[in-house]
Amino acid sequence: MLTDNEVERLREAIIATVASPVIGSIEDYAWEAIFHHVKNIPLSDPALGRKKDLYDAVDTVSQTGWSLKSLQTNSLAVGNSFRFVIQRADIVKKGSQLGFSDLTLSASAQDLGLAIIRHWNDKIISSKTAQLVRNSYESILLKTIRGNQYLYCEYPLEPYEPDEFFWQRTNSGLQGNISGNPELIWYSSQKQLFRARKIPEQAVQINIDRIRLTCGQYFQTIIKAIESQIDQSKGS
Repeated sequence: MLTDNEVERLREAIIATVASPVIGSIEDYAWEAIFHHVKNIPLSDPALGRKKDLYDAVDTVSQTGWSLKSLQTNSLAVGNSFRFVIQRADIVKKGSQLGFSDLTLSASAQDLGLAIIRHWNDKIISSKTAQLVRNSYESILLKTIRGNQYLYCEYPLEPYEPDEFFWQRTNSGLQGNISGNPELIWYSSQKQLFRARKIPEQAVQINIDRIRLTCGQYFQTIIKAIESQIDQSKGS
């Protein structure tokens, strides 16, 4: 989880981000940028290209990687469940690669579920190797629609044990449960794999006064900061 200093940096970064009149809410690259600031690790320029890596942020010193998500929810209460997409998973098309030579949608729920687990586990294992990650986490920023309440949740991100799951068919695809609770949900028509999570007790809640700068205030402040940086680079 976050240290006290990191929590304070997160709070300040949220306040500064939502103050921008050109940003509607914290999502996608905005959340990545905030998280890199919180962890004090270098952030790449998206104009140089963005890769679809599993780990959106990697601390090369500690070899720690984080998969980042930002989601809107109606409740930030501990124990509340939420779902989000984690990967496209066309397991039927990739059946032979996953060890099933003739996998179809009519296969047993257990075989389809095992293929899903293999598909996701392969993604984690290959990503850890490619991105030089040893410590693996999923870091999620939950937010309310009003944009003044936020919750930071962090979960270990490791390969699953297939025997943990009980799979059952649904109207839209397949659901994998662990100890009776939904964990993975696969939508067969969209080939999308979702994960179900619950808000943990150790989640960090941050409440702010949502103050928005005017466009004039924001643009003038940014231009002055750019000019100052240019002057400093000329003087060095």
